Amino acid sequence: MEDAQIILLFNQRNEAAISVTAEKYGDVCIKTAGRILEAQQDIDECVNDTLMQLWNSIPPQCPSNLAAFLVTITRNIALDRHKYNTRHKRGKGQIYLVLDELSECISSSEDVEDTIDERLLAQSVENFLDNLSYDARTIFVQRYLVMLSVSEIAERYDLSESKVKVTLMRVRKKLRKYLKQEGWL
Repeated sequence: MEDAQIILLFNQRNEAAISVTAEKYGDVCIKTAGRILEAQQDIDECVNDTLMQLWNSIPPQCPSNLAAFLVTITRNIALDRHKYNTRHKRGKGQIYLVLDELSECISSSEDVEDTIDERLLAQSVENFLDNLSYDARTIFVQRYLVMLSVSEIAERYDLSESKVKVTLMRVRKKLRKYLKQEGWL
């Protein structure tokens, strides 16, 4: 079933939308949550919470890219769960490394006072990404949205790890400069 048809089911409040979404995008949600969470029970709960949040979000929202919308919801729920699970173990693991790498470019969400600012910041980052080369954008998204490790990105795109690290460093540097020009930093 096409995404537009799935969104129509959500808009009609047809419960079949949940099962169709789970069938089509369940594996994507599981993989996204699995990159952040370790326990299968946490992953399953995260996917269920994602579907519930999707049900509560559509309507009023109407995502133009259902897969990206789901990945974002799943990632945010998984990060919240991971934070809850490891609040006494700060500083360990890939998640904190990824978030720490980005912290030099983007302020934490606690510094952003309201939703409008968050959306404007997200739009600025999207505009920045639109102006990157395909390779740089892909590496950046795989690292900071999908949260792949440097070695996984290198293997997936047949690149050296040093090439991936250098690309990420350069993109973060450009992003920081861009956000300063836009008045975010």
